[in-house]
Amino acid sequence: MAAWKQLVANTGRLIKTVWHDKRWLIIMLAFFVLLLSGSSFFISGSRGLVINKLADLDLAAGLWFWVAVMVAATLLVGLIQIVNEYLGRQLWFYIEAKFELDLIRKRSQIDVATYENPKLNDLFNKVNENGVWRVRSFIDRQFFILQNILEVVIAGVILAVVNWWILLITAITVVPTLITEIKYGHLVWGIHSARAETRRRYWDTRGYFNRLSDLMELKLFQNLGHFRQIIKNLFMAFQDDERRGDRKRLWHQLGSLFVSNLGLAAATIWFVWQVVEGNLLIGTFTFLMASIGDLRQSLSGLFRNLGRQYQDSLFVTDLFRLLDLKPDLPQPRAGFKLDAANTPEIVFDQVSFSYPDSSELVLKNFSLRIPPGEKLALIGINGVGKTTLVKLLCRFYDPTAGRILIAGHDLREIDLDSWYQMLGILFQDYSRYNFTVSDAITVGRTSESPSLIRAKSAAVASEADTFIEKWEHGYEQMLGKWFTSGLEPSTGQWQKLALARTFYRDPRVLVLDEPTSSIDAEAEAKIFAKLESLPPDRTVILISHRFSTVRQANRIAVLENGALTELGSHNALIKLKGTYAKLFNLQARGYQ
Repeated sequence: MAAWKQLVANTGRLIKTVWHDKRWLIIMLAFFVLLLSGSSFFISGSRGLVINKLADLDLAAGLWFWVAVMVAATLLVGLIQIVNEYLGRQLWFYIEAKFELDLIRKRSQIDVATYENPKLNDLFNKVNENGVWRVRSFIDRQFFILQNILEVVIAGVILAVVNWWILLITAITVVPTLITEIKYGHLVWGIHSARAETRRRYWDTRGYFNRLSDLMELKLFQNLGHFRQIIKNLFMAFQDDERRGDRKRLWHQLGSLFVSNLGLAAATIWFVWQVVEGNLLIGTFTFLMASIGDLRQSLSGLFRNLGRQYQDSLFVTDLFRLLDLKPDLPQPRAGFKLDAANTPEIVFDQVSFSYPDSSELVLKNFSLRIPPGEKLALIGINGVGKTTLVKLLCRFYDPTAGRILIAGHDLREIDLDSWYQMLGILFQDYSRYNFTVSDAITVGRTSESPSLIRAKSAAVASEADTFIEKWEHGYEQMLGKWFTSGLEPSTGQWQKLALARTFYRDPRVLVLDEPTSSIDAEAEAKIFAKLESLPPDRTVILISHRFSTVRQANRIAVLENGALTELGSHNALIKLKGTYAKLFNLQARGYQ
């Protein structure tokens, strides 16, 4: 019962949405559905009258008039169907654009923490596979249901006037069709829900065949057959449930067909007997038999459409769940706006943090003050919390305990747009935009008109100009082998382009997470020389395992097990003979 209530709620919400934007389109579609609903009865009625006239050899009393009506009705129905299909396609275009863009907008608003929640990832996966086309199907089917209802009413009135029990038997014998469709509809949705993680695993594994770098490794490691088998097993594990459901549905459908034809047989025998007894004209007989056929078809169509609507509604509910998701992180009603002209002080005050659904603390009472203009390096072995610090600084998560102060204000109370305006962050897993070179750089600051001069300057700072100028089309070179005249940069070139994009942003706070991991030593030295030449009020936070780069920082912070254990300049930490000195000497020994 709850699912049916949800179906009604989904219907109302979708109609309200479409009505707001496409009112006249809805009215026109409803009007043509009304015409289509009565058209078959009009045609069969005029045909019955023609047959009656011919049977009586009454050629003078309106025969040719009804022949003309029958022909005109057939032509008119064809015209109505063509226009109705055209209007339906216009509705499809609108729905696809409307909800696809709504989903993209919602995805852009969802917190990063939400994306890393496995349960919500199941929801995302179901919506990705079924969301928009299920909505389009759901709305489109509303008009078929309306047409079915109108046809049932018209046929019901016709048969009720002739014999009420014929109407009753015909209606009852079609009910099993509704039961079958509803049962199957819930089964399909249940399989998608129960097998959500299987489907996520399938799409993740399938993705290795879409990414060239992964595909090359699969070939070289001779893993193509192994991974194809994994995908096949995952695919079959999911489809086996649907196959079993389809077999059950087949037997139910055959049973429903048998029952519904019993009703048709009873009605046919009775009407034939009435013709034999002389109580019914042959033309009227054909009209009534057509009406019974229309009633059965309309009832079956209505029940089938209701069953499928029930099934689609379950997926539409998932789509609305996604669209209705609220941010995990509370946003201030009127957040404090930072002064864009001044680089703020950053303070981590006794910050502790554990990821959702985990009791393990990644950061433990971490405190650090970063004054404006400081060049700070963060080092430590993998997994000690360096990247987590950056995520907290971006407010992708809130600290489990403690606070982060930006210009003296708790980050939770700051207007994030004003904070992001100051930030320029290059993560290890940076984006690779398959745009032209200039566009791939200038997306670093789309709030301003793109500047080719600034893009070239940023490319020089990141050492990307050394290869851009050698490419045939220079800054108009298309990136990505998938596109016409596209070129695929090397990993190091992609990293330099990402770094150029960050420099183009001209941020007041620059955070670089392993920014030169794929870049040669000479280019790396030049890039860090550029960092040294940044205006003195620009803050730089550098995360790197290369001690040749971090040694130039004003201060170096050493993280161990989520805690700050050492802090100072390179020389000071070497004298301390602690973790930093040990790691530095180990790395330096490798170059001797």
